[in-house]
Amino acid sequence: MEASRSKILKGVRQLKPDTLVFLLLAAWWIANLLQAAFTGLANDEAYYWYYARHLDWGYFDHPPMVALLVWLSSFLPGTLSIRFFSTLLQPLYLLIFWHLIKPSDATRRDAMLYVLLCFSLPLLQLYGFLAVPDAPLMMFTVVFLWAFKRFDSKTTLANALLLGLSAALLGYSKYHGALVVLLVLLARPRLFARWQLYVAGLTALLLMAPHLWWQYSHDWVSLRYHLAGRNAWSYNISYTLEYLGILLLLINPLWLCHLWRGIRRPADGEDPLMRRGALLLCIGFWSFFLLATVRGRVQPQWLLPTTLPVVALVFHAARRSRYAHTAAIVCAVLFCAVRIVAAANPLHLKGELWEGEGPYRKIAELADGRPVQFIGSYAAAAKYAYYTGNPTHCTSYYYARSSQWQYDTADRTFAGREVLVADFGNISGEELDIGNGTLHYLIVKDFIPMRELQVENLKPLDLRLTGGQTDIVLPLAVTNPYPYDICPSEERPIKVALFFQWGQNTSAEASALLTDTLRANSTTVITPRLPFHPAIPDGEQSCGFVIGYIAYAPAANGRPGKATVAHDGGDIIIHSNL
Repeated sequence: MEASRSKILKGVRQLKPDTLVFLLLAAWWIANLLQAAFTGLANDEAYYWYYARHLDWGYFDHPPMVALLVWLSSFLPGTLSIRFFSTLLQPLYLLIFWHLIKPSDATRRDAMLYVLLCFSLPLLQLYGFLAVPDAPLMMFTVVFLWAFKRFDSKTTLANALLLGLSAALLGYSKYHGALVVLLVLLARPRLFARWQLYVAGLTALLLMAPHLWWQYSHDWVSLRYHLAGRNAWSYNISYTLEYLGILLLLINPLWLCHLWRGIRRPADGEDPLMRRGALLLCIGFWSFFLLATVRGRVQPQWLLPTTLPVVALVFHAARRSRYAHTAAIVCAVLFCAVRIVAAANPLHLKGELWEGEGPYRKIAELADGRPVQFIGSYAAAAKYAYYTGNPTHCTSYYYARSSQWQYDTADRTFAGREVLVADFGNISGEELDIGNGTLHYLIVKDFIPMRELQVENLKPLDLRLTGGQTDIVLPLAVTNPYPYDICPSEERPIKVALFFQWGQNTSAEASALLTDTLRANSTTVITPRLPFHPAIPDGEQSCGFVIGYIAYAPAANGRPGKATVAHDGGDIIIHSNL
């Protein structure tokens, strides 16, 4: 026994630093695989699984790389059929990054410190096994740094093409990749005078052309969503304070002193180019998202590309530290315990990672073979489809964010059938406790989808309601793209409404019952009288038209616009760009 132990220790001492990093990262990958296999799906992961069922060059909220990785993993059983390739990327990019930053005199102690430092960062723990766009973003951030280092040392046409390819892969992973490219290039401004850099840019643009065409064909929906659709209605200081807490989570407070030391001065053996790149990535990302708190909350994963620059700066500053190894080992033990608890869940933790398929099986029992039309819960619809395989769809509320479901026409197959309409609120119907929340639902006989109806205002919305008048009367052209007439009836009342939204989920409608028949594959002009709702306040608001069942809020039938409302004495003045 003692002899075997001695041989093992001797073998470890003879390992080269690169080999030790490889073996430790291989063990980390096995841990990620086990975590991926025994931890339930996050909501967004199910949503990306839904992406992968319909491979395309783009999606409502993200580029297509995450969908491709999920699709490539689909040959495996269970949750690994979604997560496998995401788990594989982390040890790969950590191995490449080690070769980018390791000092020329690297030792086994340095190799151990590097892996332990990576293991001590909470975000690298969490995003090592989840199938999210941040996995390929991290991978191709490192690939871009490697290509950039090659391009800087030898500015050839081949290296320019490699740089362009890596930039395109970043773009296909997540839109934050553009910030990575810009900040890293600023580490060597003189490269902007070389024609090969513009060849790299043209290469990236050509490779991104299919995605850009998809965006153009879909009215640049992703850019509109990320640049405007996610804005909060007003600034709250809690956004900034929360962001500062995220930074501490990102860095791990144990390494603050070493990070400050690494920022202040370079260490022996540190690559100057990689150091400048690390500093620019940290300062650029942190400053950019600090400013972004003016428009709303910042999510922790948006800062993930700065975790590796933090590792690089801390690693070089901590190489000679007496306590760095001990602190890193303590972190590693704690995180191992946390991961075991997260996978086994002996504490019966609640949340999306632990809810499993139970709630969705209950919904399937309730549906009893009927299709399920979710309203607003795009992730719930994806999880229901994943766990049950039953027909489902999701329609967004007009006052909430949309999703990739808006391009899915599967709900057309629900026409004329009995459908279970469900959500976790905002539906006038029955209630059912499904474990992860209370499901609100109703059963609609002879269901008719109306999500694709398009409403166009034929007269500018520039009104002054005087003399006690409260009705907004506008000629509206309603285009019905469906192959069936939409006929309101007493059994199936349908409303047409002009909604006004002045808060995150605060809205009111000027609505009336639809009385006209909307003919199939044609445009019908209607002139409803829409009573102005007294709860609508003065000021600038979002507004738009909706047509749908009265029992729940439908999706917007067309792109929302802006409206200004003002009370002038007894008059009501409304001006809109609709």
